Amino acid sequence: MAAMITPAPSRSHTTDPGGAGATGAHPDLVALRERLRETEDRAGVRVDFFVERVRGTECFVPDSATVTGEPYEQAGFAVRVRHRDGEGYVGLNSLSGEAFRLGLRAAADRAGATGFGTDDLAATVLRAARHLESQSSGAAGAPSAELLRAARSAAVRAAPGTESVSVSYSGADRAFLRLGPGLAHLETAQRRHLVSCRAVIDGAGGPVVGYRKAGVRDLGVWESGLDIVRVGRDAGRAAAAKTTGRPVAERNVTLVIAAGASGVLVHELLGHPLEGDVAARRLAGVSWREGDRIGPAGLHVADDPADGWGGFAHDDEGTPARPQQLVRDGTVTAFLDAAGRQRRQSFRHPPSTRMSNVYVEPGPDDPAALTASVGHGFHVARLGGGRVHADGTFAFGAVDVRRIRRGALAEPVSDAVVTGKVAAVLSGIRGLGDDFAMGSPAACVKYGQEVPVGDGGPTLLVTGADIEPADTAS
Repeated sequence: MAAMITPAPSRSHTTDPGGAGATGAHPDLVALRERLRETEDRAGVRVDFFVERVRGTECFVPDSATVTGEPYEQAGFAVRVRHRDGEGYVGLNSLSGEAFRLGLRAAADRAGATGFGTDDLAATVLRAARHLESQSSGAAGAPSAELLRAARSAAVRAAPGTESVSVSYSGADRAFLRLGPGLAHLETAQRRHLVSCRAVIDGAGGPVVGYRKAGVRDLGVWESGLDIVRVGRDAGRAAAAKTTGRPVAERNVTLVIAAGASGVLVHELLGHPLEGDVAARRLAGVSWREGDRIGPAGLHVADDPADGWGGFAHDDEGTPARPQQLVRDGTVTAFLDAAGRQRRQSFRHPPSTRMSNVYVEPGPDDPAALTASVGHGFHVARLGGGRVHADGTFAFGAVDVRRIRRGALAEPVSDAVVTGKVAAVLSGIRGLGDDFAMGSPAACVKYGQEVPVGDGGPTLLVTGADIEPADTAS
């Protein structure tokens, strides 16, 4: 896999009787781990906690170029109690001693579990939860106001006559504590920093939008300011390029999808169908099994949580993350299993199997030659906003699109939506570039939960999709 942005090192402590993960957890965590195991063994009551603290900063630079925003903090926990056939689940937006007592009592009552010392256990969990405060690294920080204003100015210079330009920043430092019988995991640094710019300019068919974003896991990467300024400049240039674009609606088209943008295609058409829970319920409209041929030879797909925007050292169950090969030579080799991929948007949500950074490995083809081979089609520089349906169809947004005429890039067209059948488009992959890029930072929504993900891949030549104007798509 080509190099990805390397995250800031995370710090964690894990104690696990199975030996998975790091050792050296604080004595309070070890004692609580054993206390929960004894409760399960003695009283037949299983108690699981997920405790979370997020410190973040959000800034906004509107047309007035006045930076607004301030730091914020969110903290809370969820507790699940299971006893015989009963189960109780409670989440509260507080880490106070009273919240732990009330939450644990309520969950125990709903599970029909009594007589295992809820108040004493809640006090023990409170002491353990204080490690989120004592060991976390503090607020995420933010780029300087001058740097954010410079990004906005770069967008204005790149697109003279803009109607509106805004720049926003969001950064968060997340820490969590996972507790259960025989398990205590403390993760004290999961940082993400995101800058985006939106430029609006009047086009041939009305206002058009240029949008760019960039994310890092280590704020120090942006100290020079060059990457943030480039976000603004590229957003302005994207808006200016679309002013003459016309809407298109064509069936069974040939697409050349740029490196990086191709990651959205693999996320939607391969990543989701290969998530174990999605596959079991056929929520993507396909019924693949290991060993099934679903794409061309040379198509290799993996999911790697080691780094990148969707990366993490441990999932939200405290299980160490690991890379997983999903497709080899166009054949399904594995489904994304639950081990090391249990993620949640926050303590308010239950964990489920999710992707991290899914990508297509580079192939043998020259990207320029792929474009030159197309007599009539479209070049797509960016994809986003995708969804796969239970009937096996998909749709995702396509922006920065140009026609291809006789093997050369021609005029730009309006933002569009690419649609088609999952199986047909995968079998219609005709070329895999020898380049590679990670796409823009993304957030994936599944079961109503949003988690950060990354995706990437080389230039792809794809047939069998449809393209239509974005404002008329269903």
